Amino acid sequence: MDSYEVSTLKKGLLILDILRQKHALTLTEIMEELSLNKTSVFRMLYTLEKMNYVNKYNKYYQLNPHIFRDEHLYWHQDIEWTSLVAPYQLARQEEITTYIGILEDCEMVIKNVIREPFEQPFFQAIDTRTPMHSSALGKVVLAHLPPETQHDMLNSMRLHPLTAKTFYDYGLLVPHLQVIKAQGYAVDNEETNLGKCCIAVPIYGNKEVIGAIALHGSTEQIKKTAIRSFVKKLVEASKKITTEIDYLLA
Repeated sequence: MDSYEVSTLKKGLLILDILRQKHALTLTEIMEELSLNKTSVFRMLYTLEKMNYVNKYNKYYQLNPHIFRDEHLYWHQDIEWTSLVAPYQLARQEEITTYIGILEDCEMVIKNVIREPFEQPFFQAIDTRTPMHSSALGKVVLAHLPPETQHDMLNSMRLHPLTAKTFYDYGLLVPHLQVIKAQGYAVDNEETNLGKCCIAVPIYGNKEVIGAIALHGSTEQIKKTAIRSFVKKLVEASKKITTEIDYLLA
Protein backbone atom coordinates (compact mmCIF):
# COMPACT_ATOMS: atom_id res chain seq x y z
CA MET A 1 0.00 0.00 0.00
CA ASP A 2 1.23 3.51 -0.80
CA SER A 3 2.61 5.30 2.28
CA TYR A 4 0.14 8.16 1.77
CA GLU A 5 -2.95 5.92 1.60
CA VAL A 6 -5.33 5.79 4.55
CA SER A 7 -6.29 2.15 4.97
CA THR A 8 -9.65 2.72 6.67
CA LEU A 9 -10.75 5.38 4.19
CA LYS A 10 -9.71 3.15 1.29
CA LYS A 11 -11.85 0.26 2.59
CA GLY A 12 -14.86 2.54 2.94
CA LEU A 13 -14.44 3.83 -0.61
CA LEU A 14 -14.06 0.28 -1.90
CA ILE A 15 -17.40 -0.60 -0.29
CA LEU A 16 -19.07 2.40 -1.93
CA ASP A 17 -17.54 1.45 -5.25
CA ILE A 18 -18.66 -2.19 -5.10
CA LEU A 19 -22.20 -1.07 -4.17
CA ARG A 20 -22.15 1.25 -7.17
CA GLN A 21 -21.16 -1.66 -9.41
CA LYS A 22 -23.35 -4.39 -7.92
CA HIS A 23 -26.24 -2.17 -6.79
CA ALA A 24 -27.31 -4.03 -3.63
CA LEU A 25 -25.36 -6.56 -1.56
CA THR A 26 -25.50 -8.27 1.81
CA LEU A 27 -22.72 -7.93 4.36
CA THR A 28 -21.49 -11.43 3.48
CA GLU A 29 -21.47 -10.66 -0.24
CA ILE A 30 -19.43 -7.48 0.37
CA MET A 31 -16.96 -9.50 2.48
CA GLU A 32 -16.54 -12.00 -0.35
CA GLU A 33 -16.28 -9.37 -3.09
CA LEU A 34 -13.57 -7.37 -1.29
CA SER A 35 -11.89 -10.18 0.69
CA LEU A 36 -12.39 -8.28 3.95
CA ASN A 37 -13.20 -9.70 7.38
CA LYS A 38 -16.66 -9.44 8.90
CA THR A 39 -15.71 -7.01 11.68
CA SER A 40 -14.17 -4.49 9.28
CA VAL A 41 -17.06 -4.63 6.83
CA PHE A 42 -19.66 -4.35 9.62
CA ARG A 43 -17.96 -1.28 11.10
CA MET A 44 -17.61 0.37 7.71
CA LEU A 45 -21.24 -0.26 6.78
CA TYR A 46 -22.43 0.90 10.20
CA THR A 47 -20.52 4.17 9.78
CA LEU A 48 -21.63 4.69 6.17
CA GLU A 49 -25.24 4.06 7.17
CA LYS A 50 -24.97 6.52 10.08
CA MET A 51 -23.56 9.12 7.65
CA ASN A 52 -26.48 8.43 5.26
CA TYR A 53 -24.18 7.32 2.44
CA VAL A 54 -25.68 3.83 2.55
CA ASN A 55 -29.20 2.56 3.13
CA LYS A 56 -30.05 -0.86 4.53
CA TYR A 57 -33.21 -2.62 3.41
CA ASN A 58 -33.77 -5.98 5.08
CA LYS A 59 -30.28 -7.53 4.86
CA TYR A 60 -29.24 -5.64 1.70
CA TYR A 61 -27.08 -2.52 1.58
CA GLN A 62 -27.30 0.01 -1.23
CA LEU A 63 -26.08 3.53 -1.96
CA ASN A 64 -28.39 6.30 -0.78
CA PRO A 65 -30.10 7.36 -4.06
CA HIS A 66 -30.59 10.89 -2.73
CA ILE A 67 -26.80 11.35 -2.62
CA PHE A 68 -25.52 9.08 -5.38
CA ARG A 69 -27.42 9.80 -8.55
CA ASP A 70 -26.49 8.42 -11.94
CA GLU A 71 -27.12 10.43 -15.09
CA HIS A 72 -28.62 7.30 -16.67
CA LEU A 73 -31.27 6.92 -13.97
CA TYR A 74 -34.73 8.33 -14.56
CA TRP A 75 -36.70 9.87 -11.74
CA HIS A 76 -40.48 9.81 -11.84
CA GLN A 77 -42.39 11.56 -9.11
CA ASP A 78 -39.32 11.36 -6.86
CA ILE A 79 -38.96 7.60 -7.32
CA GLU A 80 -35.65 6.31 -8.66
CA TRP A 81 -36.92 3.02 -9.99
CA THR A 82 -33.51 1.48 -10.64
CA SER A 83 -32.56 2.02 -6.99
CA LEU A 84 -35.23 -0.34 -5.64
CA VAL A 85 -33.77 -3.51 -4.13
CA ALA A 86 -36.72 -5.95 -4.40
CA PRO A 87 -36.58 -6.37 -8.22
CA TYR A 88 -32.90 -7.36 -8.03
CA GLN A 89 -33.65 -9.89 -5.29
CA LEU A 90 -36.39 -11.41 -7.44
CA ALA A 91 -34.22 -11.51 -10.58
CA ARG A 92 -31.36 -13.20 -8.74
CA GLN A 93 -33.66 -15.67 -7.04
CA GLU A 94 -35.46 -16.75 -10.21
CA GLU A 95 -32.62 -16.06 -12.67
CA ILE A 96 -35.14 -14.60 -15.11
CA THR A 97 -35.17 -11.13 -16.68
CA THR A 98 -37.22 -8.78 -14.52
CA TYR A 99 -39.03 -5.65 -15.72
CA ILE A 100 -40.49 -2.60 -14.01
CA GLY A 101 -42.97 -0.49 -15.99
CA ILE A 102 -45.03 2.55 -15.05
CA LEU A 103 -47.98 4.33 -16.60
CA GLU A 104 -47.14 7.64 -18.25
CA ASP A 105 -49.63 9.48 -20.47
CA CYS A 106 -51.53 6.38 -21.57
CA GLU A 107 -48.32 4.44 -22.24
CA MET A 108 -46.36 1.81 -20.34
CA VAL A 109 -42.82 3.10 -19.93
CA ILE A 110 -40.03 0.71 -18.92
CA LYS A 111 -38.17 2.00 -15.85
CA ASN A 112 -35.89 -0.92 -15.11
CA VAL A 113 -34.76 -4.12 -16.79
CA ILE A 114 -32.56 -6.55 -14.87
CA ARG A 115 -31.13 -9.32 -16.96
CA GLU A 116 -28.29 -11.80 -16.54
CA PRO A 117 -26.02 -11.51 -14.51
CA PHE A 118 -28.82 -9.68 -12.59
CA GLU A 119 -26.61 -7.00 -11.05
CA GLN A 120 -27.08 -3.81 -13.09
CA PRO A 121 -29.95 -2.14 -14.93
CA PHE A 122 -29.99 -2.64 -18.68
CA PHE A 123 -29.92 1.08 -19.36
CA GLN A 124 -30.57 0.81 -23.10
CA ALA A 125 -34.10 -0.47 -22.42
CA ILE A 126 -35.02 2.21 -19.87
CA ASP A 127 -37.66 4.69 -21.09
CA THR A 128 -38.71 2.46 -23.99
CA ARG A 129 -42.43 1.78 -24.46
CA THR A 130 -44.33 -1.47 -24.32
CA PRO A 131 -47.86 -2.00 -25.75
CA MET A 132 -50.70 -1.53 -23.27
CA HIS A 133 -53.02 -4.06 -24.92
CA SER A 134 -50.61 -6.97 -25.43
CA SER A 135 -47.83 -6.80 -22.82
CA ALA A 136 -48.37 -8.28 -19.37
CA LEU A 137 -47.13 -5.01 -17.83
CA GLY A 138 -49.64 -2.96 -19.79
CA LYS A 139 -52.60 -5.29 -19.35
CA VAL A 140 -52.22 -5.69 -15.59
CA VAL A 141 -52.05 -1.91 -15.08
CA LEU A 142 -54.96 -1.32 -17.47
CA ALA A 143 -57.05 -3.95 -15.65
CA HIS A 144 -56.51 -2.32 -12.25
CA LEU A 145 -57.29 1.26 -13.25
CA PRO A 146 -60.53 2.91 -12.06
CA PRO A 147 -63.37 2.10 -14.51
CA GLU A 148 -63.65 5.62 -15.95
CA THR A 149 -59.90 5.92 -16.47
CA GLN A 150 -59.76 2.50 -18.08
CA HIS A 151 -62.68 3.36 -20.36
CA ASP A 152 -61.06 6.61 -21.48
CA MET A 153 -57.75 4.87 -22.14
CA LEU A 154 -59.34 2.10 -24.15
CA ASN A 155 -61.17 4.68 -26.27
CA SER A 156 -57.90 6.49 -26.96
CA MET A 157 -55.93 3.34 -27.80
CA ARG A 158 -55.43 1.93 -31.24
CA LEU A 159 -55.40 -1.86 -31.00
CA HIS A 160 -53.32 -3.69 -33.56
CA PRO A 161 -52.14 -7.30 -33.75
CA LEU A 162 -48.47 -7.92 -32.98
CA THR A 163 -48.78 -11.69 -33.28
CA ALA A 164 -51.60 -14.10 -34.04
CA LYS A 165 -52.29 -14.28 -30.29
CA THR A 166 -52.72 -10.54 -29.62
CA PHE A 167 -56.05 -9.31 -28.22
CA TYR A 168 -56.93 -6.54 -30.66
CA ASP A 169 -60.71 -6.73 -30.51
CA TYR A 170 -62.28 -4.46 -27.87
CA GLY A 171 -65.07 -6.97 -27.36
CA LEU A 172 -62.50 -9.61 -26.34
CA LEU A 173 -60.02 -7.36 -24.55
CA VAL A 174 -62.48 -5.91 -22.02
CA PRO A 175 -63.60 -9.28 -20.56
CA HIS A 176 -59.94 -10.38 -20.67
CA LEU A 177 -59.07 -7.38 -18.47
CA GLN A 178 -61.87 -8.32 -16.07
CA VAL A 179 -60.34 -11.78 -15.66
CA ILE A 180 -56.91 -10.22 -15.06
CA LYS A 181 -58.29 -7.96 -12.35
CA ALA A 182 -60.08 -10.85 -10.64
CA GLN A 183 -56.99 -13.07 -10.60
CA GLY A 184 -54.55 -10.24 -9.80
CA TYR A 185 -52.01 -10.89 -12.54
CA ALA A 186 -51.59 -10.77 -16.32
CA VAL A 187 -49.85 -13.13 -18.72
CA ASP A 188 -48.47 -12.23 -22.13
CA ASN A 189 -48.22 -15.63 -23.80
CA GLU A 190 -46.61 -14.79 -27.15
CA GLU A 191 -49.04 -11.87 -27.60
CA THR A 192 -46.23 -9.34 -28.09
CA ASN A 193 -43.31 -11.51 -29.21
CA LEU A 194 -43.43 -15.08 -30.49
CA GLY A 195 -41.57 -17.53 -28.27
CA LYS A 196 -41.72 -15.16 -25.28
CA CYS A 197 -43.86 -15.26 -22.16
CA CYS A 198 -44.27 -12.61 -19.48
CA ILE A 199 -46.11 -12.53 -16.14
CA ALA A 200 -46.88 -9.24 -14.35
CA VAL A 201 -48.55 -8.03 -11.17
CA PRO A 202 -49.43 -4.44 -10.25
CA ILE A 203 -47.35 -2.11 -8.08
CA TYR A 204 -49.24 0.19 -5.75
CA GLY A 205 -48.45 3.63 -4.38
CA ASN A 206 -50.88 5.50 -2.13
CA LYS A 207 -53.27 2.57 -2.65
CA GLU A 208 -53.40 3.21 -6.40
CA VAL A 209 -51.83 1.20 -9.19
CA ILE A 210 -48.79 3.11 -10.47
CA GLY A 211 -46.96 0.42 -12.40
CA ALA A 212 -46.13 -3.25 -12.60
CA ILE A 213 -43.32 -5.75 -12.09
CA ALA A 214 -42.86 -8.67 -14.45
CA LEU A 215 -40.80 -11.76 -15.15
CA HIS A 216 -39.99 -12.17 -18.84
CA GLY A 217 -38.45 -15.13 -20.60
CA SER A 218 -38.86 -17.78 -23.24
CA THR A 219 -41.85 -20.09 -23.23
CA GLU A 220 -39.42 -22.76 -22.09
CA GLN A 221 -38.34 -20.70 -19.06
CA ILE A 222 -41.88 -19.72 -18.09
CA LYS A 223 -44.12 -22.73 -18.41
CA LYS A 224 -47.87 -22.64 -17.78
CA THR A 225 -47.53 -25.08 -14.89
CA ALA A 226 -45.20 -22.67 -13.06
CA ILE A 227 -47.27 -19.50 -13.50
CA ARG A 228 -48.93 -19.57 -10.06
CA SER A 229 -45.57 -20.07 -8.37
CA PHE A 230 -44.11 -17.10 -10.26
CA VAL A 231 -47.15 -14.98 -9.41
CA LYS A 232 -46.70 -15.63 -5.70
CA LYS A 233 -43.10 -14.42 -5.86
CA LEU A 234 -44.05 -11.40 -7.96
CA VAL A 235 -46.72 -10.39 -5.45
CA GLU A 236 -44.18 -10.61 -2.63
CA ALA A 237 -41.76 -8.44 -4.63
CA SER A 238 -44.51 -5.92 -5.40
CA LYS A 239 -45.31 -5.54 -1.70
CA LYS A 240 -41.62 -5.00 -0.93
CA ILE A 241 -41.44 -2.35 -3.66
CA THR A 242 -44.38 -0.48 -2.15
CA THR A 243 -42.62 -0.56 1.24
CA GLU A 244 -39.40 0.74 -0.36
CA ILE A 245 -41.24 3.53 -2.15
CA ASP A 246 -42.93 4.62 1.06
CA TYR A 247 -39.52 4.64 2.79
CA LEU A 248 -37.79 6.63 0.05
CA LEU A 249 -40.55 9.23 -0.13
CA ALA A 250 -40.99 9.57 3.63
